[in-house]
Amino acid sequence: MVDFGGNKRSFTESIDEKMASSRSGAMIASYARKMRKTTKPAEDKLFSFFLEKKPSVLLRELSSFLTDSVDLPSLLHETCDVLKNVTKASGVTLYMVDTTANEIYLARKGADRSKTRWKIEERTIIAAFVANKKEYVMSDDIFQDERFPEGIPRKGTFQSIVTSISGDAIKSVLCVPVVTPDGDCIAIIELYKQTNGGRFSKDDLKITIVVTGWMGAAIHQNQQRLALKKQQELNDYLLDLTRNYFSDTVVMEKMISDVVKFAKLTLGAERGSFFIIDKENDELVADLFDEGLDENDISLYKKNTKIRFGKERGIAGLVARTGVTVNIKDAYNDPRFNKEIDQKTGFITKSILCMPIMGVEGILGVVQVVNKKNGGYFTQTDENLFKTFSVYCALALHYTKVNQEMNKTLHVSNISLKLLRLQLKPCVHDLENFALNPETKIPPDFHQFSWYINLNSFAYMPQFCLYMILQVVHSSEINVKNMMQFILSTRKLYRNNPYHNFEHAFNTKALIISALCHDLDHGGFTNNFLQLISDDLSELYEESFLENHHYRVTMTILNDCEIYSNLSENTFKLISKEIKEAILATDLALYFKFRAKLAQICNDNLFDWGNATHRSLVKSIMMTSCDLSGQCKPFHVAKRITDNLYREFYHQGDMEKQMGLHPLSIMDRDKTHTIPEDQVQFLNIVVIPCVDILRVVLPNTEDLYNEAV
Repeated sequence: MVDFGGNKRSFTESIDEKMASSRSGAMIASYARKMRKTTKPAEDKLFSFFLEKKPSVLLRELSSFLTDSVDLPSLLHETCDVLKNVTKASGVTLYMVDTTANEIYLARKGADRSKTRWKIEERTIIAAFVANKKEYVMSDDIFQDERFPEGIPRKGTFQSIVTSISGDAIKSVLCVPVVTPDGDCIAIIELYKQTNGGRFSKDDLKITIVVTGWMGAAIHQNQQRLALKKQQELNDYLLDLTRNYFSDTVVMEKMISDVVKFAKLTLGAERGSFFIIDKENDELVADLFDEGLDENDISLYKKNTKIRFGKERGIAGLVARTGVTVNIKDAYNDPRFNKEIDQKTGFITKSILCMPIMGVEGILGVVQVVNKKNGGYFTQTDENLFKTFSVYCALALHYTKVNQEMNKTLHVSNISLKLLRLQLKPCVHDLENFALNPETKIPPDFHQFSWYINLNSFAYMPQFCLYMILQVVHSSEINVKNMMQFILSTRKLYRNNPYHNFEHAFNTKALIISALCHDLDHGGFTNNFLQLISDDLSELYEESFLENHHYRVTMTILNDCEIYSNLSENTFKLISKEIKEAILATDLALYFKFRAKLAQICNDNLFDWGNATHRSLVKSIMMTSCDLSGQCKPFHVAKRITDNLYREFYHQGDMEKQMGLHPLSIMDRDKTHTIPEDQVQFLNIVVIPCVDILRVVLPNTEDLYNEAV
């Protein structure tokens, strides 16, 4: 081995000293790890000439490399040719380093660079030794150097002594690593001279070290720049992905095309595919989205045939079944790769990176990119980028699937609503009979609070409802025929409950439309019980589950019957708002809040009928009073109403017992002895305070209070 001062020194140390004295020092200073001040030695003419007259091809290609990603082996081949000419070498060989496999391989111009490989270790070829030590070697006689029993490779064979084309043997070898400032060996440049070509000089070594050092620094700079650029591109893309796919409904095909397009551009792949996973009979089934035949068409298309990973071989199936990323450098030498696909399509697969898209409940899809451009393979950095990218893909894919399911549910809901509207319509015979007999005899005590419909008059409840409505609203303000349909539809939608039925609705006469509909489609259970069993209504609304449902059904009937067809749109909106507030007010949980506010206002003598808030509180108390007015009827009527209510309560209590719960005493049929005490408490805590505050603002309701006490 030949060195500058008789002592063996590392490549990096040589770079530090030699580059500090060159005109390229300013450029290299930011990349070299150590810079020591030394006396500037005299530069020989050849060295100065090279530094001042850097070959234009080197600068042009390097500038291109620093501007964007190019084929690194091609760039290094240009550098090799420059060094060959400057050092007057007989030939030059370029080796690229595969750090993942701990190997080097011949990088021939325009040829497959992955065929001939050597492990990075000592006592093989000189290039493997240099890659292992990361130090230059200048051997005057490769014949006699025992460190390299296999010498240098030539024309694909191992020879200690190789004969060149002219017949002269190769003797002198200068082998230098291309090392980054971080100490990563990227490539090996091996210059050699034939026997008649003489030896490499110290100037040759200086020039080679300067150029390779400069290349190492430039490559490192570009790697850092590209890493930042890729990270920025990834960040920008992920932000766009979040903004586009989480702010609006996106077609699945477009989302997948964008995902694969970005993956290909970021990772430098030739082709990409996406598999949407769906479990079918415990078997993994996927819809395949693949590229078309037109090279200019980058969109992905859904194939008609489903891929069954339980039967299909291939990398995507393996990833789908295991959920583990697969990175294949040489597909045809990997037993997991199914060559039949290439044989059918004519496409040649070289390298594959296939990654699962994982969701909360398992695998959502598989994305696969094929053939790293420029003849390489997908690196660990590519995997890391892909992994980050796949997390956001999972979110976008999950969101898109949820949107699709939501849209399906919406369509099903619309279909069900159309079907419901057909069922909402009353019987034609009932409607005809109502139209022929819209009036009936009104009982003389009908307008008294103590009046309650008797069993013989149930059939005339629609006529009584129409009479009360027309007492409040003039016939010119509504469509009477549609009102008849509305009343009959309302009666039809009340369930056959013991208490919450059409009879109860009819008895609640204030704010007539709201009162008539305030318990529409009541299931006979309390809000607390619906929340306990996670009923759909408790999931749909945040509070007042039943009351919100009653209002929703009310508006469905109103929109279908169009009883307010003569009113303007704004007026109808105001009426709808009044109906909603009135129906929600029947929730006893809200009643206590409303009563407390109204009581404070009345106690302070601040009540004002001109105040909209005060009027709203009164209407809420009126709705609750009418809802509870059954307790203000004569005893025999109140008892019948209460008995019906207890029948509902006991049914709920029985269900709670089956669930292993302990129901309240009013809902436990085994505690009928507590009924008197429970009723007294209910009257004192709920009913009497309600009608008491009502008589303060509406003195003509005094009879309700008197009957309650």
